[in-house]
Amino acid sequence: MLALIITACKEKKTTTTAMKNKPQIQVQGHRGERGNLPENSIPAFLGALRKGVDVLELDVVISKDKQVVVSHEPVMLPLYMLTPEGDSIPKEDEKKYNLYQMDYAEIKQFDGGSKGNTRFPQQQKIKTYKPLLSEVFDTVAATIKAENLKPVKFNIEIKSVPEEYGFYQPEPREFVDLVMQVIQESKAENLVNIQSFDPQILEVMHNQYPDIELAYLVEDGKFRDNLDILSFKPQIYSPYFKQLDSAEVNKIHEAGLKVIPWTVNEPEDIDAIIALNVDGIITDYPERVIEKL
Repeated sequence: MLALIITACKEKKTTTTAMKNKPQIQVQGHRGERGNLPENSIPAFLGALRKGVDVLELDVVISKDKQVVVSHEPVMLPLYMLTPEGDSIPKEDEKKYNLYQMDYAEIKQFDGGSKGNTRFPQQQKIKTYKPLLSEVFDTVAATIKAENLKPVKFNIEIKSVPEEYGFYQPEPREFVDLVMQVIQESKAENLVNIQSFDPQILEVMHNQYPDIELAYLVEDGKFRDNLDILSFKPQIYSPYFKQLDSAEVNKIHEAGLKVIPWTVNEPEDIDAIIALNVDGIITDYPERVIEKL
């Protein structure tokens, strides 16, 4: 669609300087739109979709019955989760609720939205649950069709920590295969990229599913040093936004990778990151980025 618009403008010779210079930056709704609606929930994904994001960013873990569950943590985090009875979860008890040791039917009974999140005071309080990845695909597709919305892609983070293999999660090969099975069954291979902080997840993805776009998430360190950890070059480099300056962005682009930092929320930070000519921005408040582009 963008190519058609540009072609039409050239033919009519009406393309303005402002249009030519408008940055083409992908807007990614972090966990849907966590700043406004309960994270990694169907309401948050639909909220971000309706605001016009390009990509829905989300996290996945695995349940005891091998379901791919949309959740940032492999436990029921006391910060925003409530028991099926509506009770708070004491911090010291969170590890008792290990999603990898719970069937999805049990996981779904917990409430991830009524308590709210003190880190995001404007987040609406809505009773909701941790959905399956397959439900997210199906619901988003149905909503796009019903409301005639623009298509979106999905940035799926495989939450993986080497110290937790076999206890909070499967080994990398099984984890990757379970996620890819859902993606393939949903015929979503062309709609997704996979991201992870865990190099082993990315190595398995690269070797077993070489056609899937990969993003390397990093929290600290310099680009060259981080890239040396992998045996291959991913398509996307996703650092914490405060790691970036113009020199670092230039190095990443010169190496042929896209730069998509996380998680950029404050207006002044959004302005600064846009000025660095990044390729995308992951944000809890997609409307704040959209209004600046």
